[in-house]
Amino acid sequence: ALVAGEVGSAGNMELDKLWQRAVELREAEALGEKGELDRVLDEWLAKGKELPPKAAILVSASRLLGSAPDVGRIAETLSPLVDGADAALGGAAARLVADKTFKSLPPSKRDQLANRMLERAEDGALAPRLRLDFAKSAYLSGGGKERLKANEVLRTFLSSQDPELKAEGALAMAELDAAQIEGALRATLERLAKVPDQRGLLASSYLQREELRRQHERARTDLLKSAEKSAEMPEVQELLAVLRLIKNRHLDGQIVEQERLFEEAINGMLGYMDPHSSLLTSEQYAKFFGELEAEYGGIGAYVNADPDDGLFTIVKPIYSGPAYRQGLMTDDKIVRIDDWPTLGEPVDDIIKHLKGKPGTTAQLYVWRHGMDSELIQRPSEDMKVTVVRQQVRIPPGTFQMLPGGIGLVQLDEFSQVAMEEAKDWIEQLLALGMKAMVLDLRFNGGGLLPAARDVAELFLPRGKDVVSTEGTTERGRREKVTLTTEALTPVLPAQIPLVVLVGSGTASAAEIVSGALQDHGRAKLVGKTTYGKGSVQQLIKLDGQPEDGFDDEDGDGWYDSWEKLTLDHDGDGEMDYAPRVKLTVARYLLPFGRSIHREVDREGRVISEGGVKPDIVISSPSIEGWRLQEQRRILPLVKKHVEETYAANRELYGQLSVNDQKRTDLYPGFEQLRAGLDTTLSPDDVRRVLRYQTRRRVQDDRGAEFPAGDFVEDVQMQKAIEVVLEELGQKPSDVSDYQLVFDLPKPRADGHLTLAKSDQKELERALLEARRGDKPLTAEQFERLLEIVGTIDPREN
Repeated sequence: ALVAGEVGSAGNMELDKLWQRAVELREAEALGEKGELDRVLDEWLAKGKELPPKAAILVSASRLLGSAPDVGRIAETLSPLVDGADAALGGAAARLVADKTFKSLPPSKRDQLANRMLERAEDGALAPRLRLDFAKSAYLSGGGKERLKANEVLRTFLSSQDPELKAEGALAMAELDAAQIEGALRATLERLAKVPDQRGLLASSYLQREELRRQHERARTDLLKSAEKSAEMPEVQELLAVLRLIKNRHLDGQIVEQERLFEEAINGMLGYMDPHSSLLTSEQYAKFFGELEAEYGGIGAYVNADPDDGLFTIVKPIYSGPAYRQGLMTDDKIVRIDDWPTLGEPVDDIIKHLKGKPGTTAQLYVWRHGMDSELIQRPSEDMKVTVVRQQVRIPPGTFQMLPGGIGLVQLDEFSQVAMEEAKDWIEQLLALGMKAMVLDLRFNGGGLLPAARDVAELFLPRGKDVVSTEGTTERGRREKVTLTTEALTPVLPAQIPLVVLVGSGTASAAEIVSGALQDHGRAKLVGKTTYGKGSVQQLIKLDGQPEDGFDDEDGDGWYDSWEKLTLDHDGDGEMDYAPRVKLTVARYLLPFGRSIHREVDREGRVISEGGVKPDIVISSPSIEGWRLQEQRRILPLVKKHVEETYAANRELYGQLSVNDQKRTDLYPGFEQLRAGLDTTLSPDDVRRVLRYQTRRRVQDDRGAEFPAGDFVEDVQMQKAIEVVLEELGQKPSDVSDYQLVFDLPKPRADGHLTLAKSDQKELERALLEARRGDKPLTAEQFERLLEIVGTIDPREN
């Protein structure tokens, strides 16, 4: 009611009164529920062009003073006023748009808005003060080109013969810090500073600021000159000489940025020391640290541009997130966010629009295959899905109860929530009657060292060493630190057998966990030797590099787009981190002293393979390139078949997603599908593609992701299950689901696999039929023969 009353009376207020009422309205927020004022103001802003001009100014000004304003919507509300016939209202709108909050708009939108204000600033028919307002706003909101044009407008005022216009132009240029204070600008400010009024005080402060800057610059220049003259290292002089040579003589020396050259020089030094040390620029550091963060404010989905159609696509929803709860699924296309079309926009810009403060809403316009393609560019209101952003937790993996009471936990990273999630999964599996467990770390490239120790505690009793680090401290001393389990009892009882699946993708922290469990005899390792990254990197902030500050509302130590900047060194409205050096400072040692690090000399020759070697070596079978390419070709057609047949066969597809018994006849319309694919792939190859798409569709339906390890197809997973069953005194043939699909070859001492018995029988049967001649071989049988022959090790007797 309060807002409605103010909006109703806004049309009768002068502009100065509007600003005052906007502030008073914000101060009245303390009398109501927190966030309620922002919600009501957003409802008024949603009216867009229906909002009267002065009411639009009032509502926008008050909303900008609140929490996480939707600057895109406010810009849309104010834009008509910038172009409107009432120049005074346009100037007021321009002053609002100059707020730093609008820096969060996409660059294209900012530049578009700035150009519209430049047009008004160059309009000689407008009052000089209004032209100045437009020029200042264009300078603050635009990019480099827009700033140059705005500066030209301001200089026309400075060169005016009218003392008042000259004074206003000088004060505006000084306020914006748009040029060095010298020449006519300095003379005008010095003249104004002699009069002790408000303008004189402003001019005096600008002159003092410029003097301090000049003193700082002189000190900096003297320091650099002194450093160059007193440099004891000729190598530094050599580097500077090469830099000058590049800038002066290289073909592209004038267009390359000097900062980039120094970055490459620094990375060259760090890369010479080891392949894991590097310089992280501000942008790279933000991305690197953000990937280690397990939570963010947003809609909860993995997204990217679809390589087939270029549309912004949900690759997979996070099933605990708000997007999935509102019905968004894999392959959905987001063609508009609120009033902002996503077509042709960079993926990073679109993601920024999706992320935001928890509790705020995003209006998503979703296009799906089968809808009219014209709706991609002109989405209708029935395509709109309202998603309330929340604090989304990125799952570090997934879990599943397999037949025979085998619990499977797949951990893909050691993030800040890895231990908490893994603990919850193990407890759920135990409640379901888990008898043995497989921990899949094949796709885990590492993460946080403390998280690795915490995960190891889930399986090891108190007081067990997990890892030691040997390295150099900040003071240059060698030091050894050991991380030990502290939990009183492990979450997984000691009597429950444990197998860890490892491979070449298992690295760093994942190698620590698998190696520690192997050293302490808690688990058997199955798979292939791990990557061999046994070094510790530390992120070190470079001395003397500025870093912006922010108000950490959620206390996570990380800047979120809705949080307010408290220090903005370059005034761009963006959070700029200081560069970091990712420096190798230590080496991991497993509990019994083993180093897992892959040692390579300066020429790249391997000195020590490193890695953690599994107790049982088994490789996944390779697939010929033509088969892989053909499977990719038919993928969209198979996906379409699953979508078309899913509703009528939902329960059946759910069963097949767990175990299809490797039978093609169980899939609805399989023969018709294969006939229409025009493929040389075998029926079983087509079944594999169909199974993959089936599992993707079913996991969307049930709201839970399947682990990557599929016991129907994955021979490494089958071996891990066989090993834990042996610990229970059982065989795969004792479990009906495994009996139907397991066909394990026996591992050899050198890691090669022998031909499975069923393949031997199939080979013998086909050859006998061909020899008798009573049944000619089909092309399909001949291809299968080639497959089988290709798997035989020539050294096998």
